Amino acid sequence: MHQPCQTTLFFTRVIFLLLCCAGVCLAADPADRAVKHRCIFDAIMKKYGRLPTAVVREVPRRGQGAVQAYTAASEDGDGGWAPIRFKVFTEDLKNPQKYCTAEGQQRSDLRGIMTICRRENILTEEKKNIFESYVIPKALKMHSDRLFVKPLRISLVVPDPVYGICTEFTIPREHHTKGVPNTDMVIYAGAAPVTGAAAWAGPCLTLRDGRPFVAVLNYDPRTLVRDDATVRQTAHEVAHALGFGYEIMEPLGMVSKIPNVRGKEFVTVVSSAITKEKTREHYNCPTAPGMELEDEGYGGTAGSHWERRNALDELMTGISGASLYTSLTMSAFESMGFYRANWGMEEDMAWGRDAGCALLERKCIENGVSVVPDMFCTSATPPGQLLCTASRRGLGSCGLYTYSQSLPIHFECFSYPKVDGWGFFVCMKVLIGSFAVAVLRTC
Repeated sequence: MHQPCQTTLFFTRVIFLLLCCAGVCLAADPADRAVKHRCIFDAIMKKYGRLPTAVVREVPRRGQGAVQAYTAASEDGDGGWAPIRFKVFTEDLKNPQKYCTAEGQQRSDLRGIMTICRRENILTEEKKNIFESYVIPKALKMHSDRLFVKPLRISLVVPDPVYGICTEFTIPREHHTKGVPNTDMVIYAGAAPVTGAAAWAGPCLTLRDGRPFVAVLNYDPRTLVRDDATVRQTAHEVAHALGFGYEIMEPLGMVSKIPNVRGKEFVTVVSSAITKEKTREHYNCPTAPGMELEDEGYGGTAGSHWERRNALDELMTGISGASLYTSLTMSAFESMGFYRANWGMEEDMAWGRDAGCALLERKCIENGVSVVPDMFCTSATPPGQLLCTASRRGLGSCGLYTYSQSLPIHFECFSYPKVDGWGFFVCMKVLIGSFAVAVLRTC
């Protein structure tokens, strides 16, 4: 039974309602129901296809021959792991033709689509400074604190030309000749207007072992603010640039299809040994076959994010929330083979912790009874009353609504197929009490 929260909580006056209508994931302000998908990574990868593997021309350091340089890049056997090093280049923040400076301008979204600039898309000097000096450094630190690589001890030359999503970003000429020294990942960043998502990123080229080493990042100025949520959203996109995505995980043998789960024909899970171990540990489910991937949200979020229902507050779900960098995401990176996780730096997520196999294997409500009462509710909250969220980081309420059409069987929480909660997983209503909190215990 849900109890009113006894602790005084401070939160913003604007409450966002994240909703899902018959499986189509939306993020909407209650005032205008505007669609605001957080991540479009899968759609980008589907458009541009598999990444090319660059036959990188290594530039030796002074005093080295080419053979010495190549050897230095791959020696040390199983030792020599160190925090990943990034270098970010923002040439496209110096060229006013690459971002909005006034309403009504036409600018490319850096994915080949011309967009009309609105006032909120304008990149002011303040926002440019926030992006370069605050958001990017802090987002990259979230990864360098948690991921180790075999450091590259050579200057990597970026092939010319580059293809796919890198083509519209400005790459300094010397990167094609002299290369980029003292780094393990090169990112080219922009701030062009984006339709729908607030930001996007993706890898352009991989090394021979499959690790991405050149990537791009674009962040629409309309949501660029100096806060933790912006940092974490950027960290989410950078994680895709580092390789968190089906197109990279599947060839590495990390994913499996599990049949007959919660009324679905099958679900896709990351089934590597370490991810399976961390999934079983978090949910206290000794039979979990791995960590389930999202299958909703059309092409933008399906496939390369954790299943929101199971990992709502995780960094790598497809819609923004608390965005915690947990052992689940760290284990997926370690499973790739070219990263090592810095265990002990994982963030703790309350959502789903020790919920048992019922959360993963059964619908949130069966025969009118919540399978995990602390997370999912079965009746509407009385007007004027708010409940603690499952994470105990915010306030929210439950609501039941009637749909005009029957829902897919795996979404049906009640005996009458058109009645359901309204919200994040169709069978739940979700209210955010502040920009950084996750959601509530509802179905």
